[in-house]
Amino acid sequence: MKIKNLFLLSIVIIVLTHSTITTSQLIQYKNTVEEEQITVLVTGFGPFSKFDINPSELIAEELNGTTINNAEIVGLAVPVNLSNFTESIEIVYQAIEDYNPDYVFSIGLAAGEDKIRVEKIGYNFKVETDSSLERIIPNGRWLRLSPFPVLKMVRELRKENIPSYMSLYGGLSLCNGLLYSLLHHIDVNDLKIKSGFIHVPMHKTEEKPDKMELETMVNATKIIIQVCLDFY
Repeated sequence: MKIKNLFLLSIVIIVLTHSTITTSQLIQYKNTVEEEQITVLVTGFGPFSKFDINPSELIAEELNGTTINNAEIVGLAVPVNLSNFTESIEIVYQAIEDYNPDYVFSIGLAAGEDKIRVEKIGYNFKVETDSSLERIIPNGRWLRLSPFPVLKMVRELRKENIPSYMSLYGGLSLCNGLLYSLLHHIDVNDLKIKSGFIHVPMHKTEEKPDKMELETMVNATKIIIQVCLDFY
């Protein structure tokens, strides 16, 4: 239930159960409700393969400890284990248990991209070393949809001249594995959490001057979070 609706319902209950209530009491209660803390977990992957620095990890580190409106951001760096997805994914499961977030925004690197890619679908598949396909969760659904308002996120990013698009396929490696696994975990455990995934390109460096500025990617993530907070 949205905070505004909760506040209105609470007023009705108070009026019905108490004969008198002062204006100052109402204002105090309203402020208490409106200041209810929201926690946003932002995860980014660490270095892997030939990528010594992963911009998704830098974004999570940059946002850690900041706030957007009344939402506190917790940034988490997730080590990459491409041979055993479970080891990486379990770290995020533990963070969910530790921080009890309202939202989880996972970020990963799409090195060949030049735009922000907001994912909508997680697939219950991963590619094995012999190129065969295996289901991530044996008895899980074939696919799961992120509840995030992806098209609205992309529209807001483009308003700020940040290249971006909605993606319906995030590959079949660890990024997709985390997206699907979190959506599955949230559903089967009946958690009141909304989760999704963002792919970012390589960040601009002296060696790669044609890539995207890290500041742009951080700002894009903030916009995406803000859109989600406003939407829900």
